[in-house]
Amino acid sequence: MYQPIVDLRDGALVAVEALSRGEPGPRESARDLFAAARESGSVVQLDEACLRAALRGAGHSSEAVTVFVNIEPATLSALTPGRLAELAELTAENVRVVLEVTERDLLERPAELVRGIRGVRDLGWGVALDDVGADPKGLALMSFLRPDVIKLDLALVRGHTTLRAAAVVNAVRAEAERSGAVLLAEGIENEQQLERALAMGARLGQGWMFGRPGRLVVTGMSALAIPPPPPAIVPGSAAAAHTPYDLISATVTGQRGTLALVASMTRQLERQALLLDEQTVVLANFQHADAMTPATRRRYETLAGVSALTAVTGAGMPDEPAPGVHGTALAADDPLAAQWVVAIVSPHFAAALAARDVPADEGPSPSSAAGPVGHGGRRLDYVLTYDRQRVLHAAGLLLDRVRPKPDGPAAKPTPAAIRATPDAPRLTAGDLPELLWRAIATASNGIVIADASGPDLPLVYANAAFLRMTGYDEAEVLGRNCRFLQGPATDPSQVQPIRRRILAGNDVHTVLLNYRRDGSAFWNELHISPVMNASGEVTHYIGNQLDVTARIDRERRTTYLAHHDQLTALPNRAHILEHLQLELRRARRSGTSVAALMLDLNGFKAINDRLGHAAGDSALTWAARRLRSAVRAGDLLGRLGGDEFLVVLAGLPPAEATATVLGGSPTAEETVRRVQEHLHAALDHPLQLADATIHLSASSGAALFPRDADEPTDLIARADAAMYRQKTGS
Repeated sequence: MYQPIVDLRDGALVAVEALSRGEPGPRESARDLFAAARESGSVVQLDEACLRAALRGAGHSSEAVTVFVNIEPATLSALTPGRLAELAELTAENVRVVLEVTERDLLERPAELVRGIRGVRDLGWGVALDDVGADPKGLALMSFLRPDVIKLDLALVRGHTTLRAAAVVNAVRAEAERSGAVLLAEGIENEQQLERALAMGARLGQGWMFGRPGRLVVTGMSALAIPPPPPAIVPGSAAAAHTPYDLISATVTGQRGTLALVASMTRQLERQALLLDEQTVVLANFQHADAMTPATRRRYETLAGVSALTAVTGAGMPDEPAPGVHGTALAADDPLAAQWVVAIVSPHFAAALAARDVPADEGPSPSSAAGPVGHGGRRLDYVLTYDRQRVLHAAGLLLDRVRPKPDGPAAKPTPAAIRATPDAPRLTAGDLPELLWRAIATASNGIVIADASGPDLPLVYANAAFLRMTGYDEAEVLGRNCRFLQGPATDPSQVQPIRRRILAGNDVHTVLLNYRRDGSAFWNELHISPVMNASGEVTHYIGNQLDVTARIDRERRTTYLAHHDQLTALPNRAHILEHLQLELRRARRSGTSVAALMLDLNGFKAINDRLGHAAGDSALTWAARRLRSAVRAGDLLGRLGGDEFLVVLAGLPPAEATATVLGGSPTAEETVRRVQEHLHAALDHPLQLADATIHLSASSGAALFPRDADEPTDLIARADAAMYRQKTGS
């Protein structure tokens, strides 16, 4: 089966995607089919068979066709040059192939995957990165893979805007700007999703709005314009440098410095990586595994916990030199084994440092930035670059040597699963001066202290105020990371930056939604500071915490009331005007219409005069509920003031379109008329109060953009005039 891919600018068909289906039955869907293949260990064979079938099917077309075919990362990394050549032989001359590599599992075999992509490009095929956004960590290899097309996962198009989604879109847009990659949005089914896809920068689209999967149709297909890929970032030619130092020093002047200087510069880059996001790749090479001291292992374990991939190479390097760190032993004759390298790559940052020992018979370099070096001290020549392309070339040389992760050890338990034990380390009164100890113990704010040298920063102290605020006993707190206070509504986009700043030794000041022992939520204003010893090393973190739930509730209430009517809870006039302005902007771009529909309750003043304002308020809230039940999904109902309500109907056909032009669908005027009827009918019920029965009715009038007015206030004024004409019968 094939699904159309269109150019969102003009709707032209530019490609199709081949979709796999099994035989009718329990494994007909691609998901079930591949799930069964994974259980039987035959994913590669199934994937290759689907690829062959797609290529043969596309070859039946007598016209030029661009076909996208999905392939698992494991399959691509397993395809030998010979098997790729066989696939190329199956491909007809009129067929252009774009292989879609799914984002999931990209990090399991990164080096083999990148080499597989090189083989695909050698065939003249294009490369697409599929399901982008399903897992932000999958974006980490985006710059290494250099995709021609980046496919935005349907969850981005259909979901709500979040900071996590924004981080994905920002990373994708940055890569597209650098490389010229084309963005394709999947799963578009309606105008709202189309608008969202366009806002994210998508140029291509697919989904039921443009056609469902079916037989191959290429009539009228235009050529898909894909910019040529940028230069390869991994060694692909005889002229390529063999080591990062050789590559960087070809364009960057080297410096000479002491071991202490180069080590401190390396740690600074590692600290920078801690401040980046989860799409970061950290690659390093140590001249020998012995250089991974206990302190270095702790640093790289921390890096592995916050990055997408942390990998180290070196002579004698074990498969996992630190928990979560991907290790690869180098051959003794590998030229990289003589160098010290660290490379950091994220969507918005890149840096690489490479160094090598100075031969013992050479003196200090005249250009040494470190000044004269003492006799007998270890000296290194080093180069440092922040140029993204140079960093990617250098990082590619390291990534090319990374071996696949070995099968075996089960995943480590998550920190949240760790519980305190009776012998958990703790501070005692003897660890601090008596006055300081008493001041912290009796402070009104919650105070905790964490051990920076312990795994996962365990708490070693909690004062009485913290225990009262959270409802926990001391034995339930000590030995655990403060994350145990987080819960289902804690915003992960706030938590990750906190963790990174803590690990980088920086202060943190934020407000988080936390949970007490009884499950109740509270807003926690948190200030965390590192505590250093005389050598400048972080030994502890101290956290000062305050319950600010009442303050946050007041702020949220104030914000809510700024946009909502307090009596009816409907959007107020300011909110209505803001929403109407937004819908008018959308309509100008799409050529659609927007209606403002005004309603005014008939005889409402008499209710206030006869029964009192309490009865009037009850009538207004009842009317608001009834009107809200009659409004279409996606339309906005608000209270302008008094007994006046306004409905904004967006996405209507152009005002001049007729039912014939619209294929029998209702015109804008007809849609407005039907909504008016529903609103009037909704009020055609008695309201029973304690001492009276009230019968409400309303007058209404509507105005259409752009036929009647071009600005929000003018449109509302025209609707008000139409409503007044109905009320007075004029």
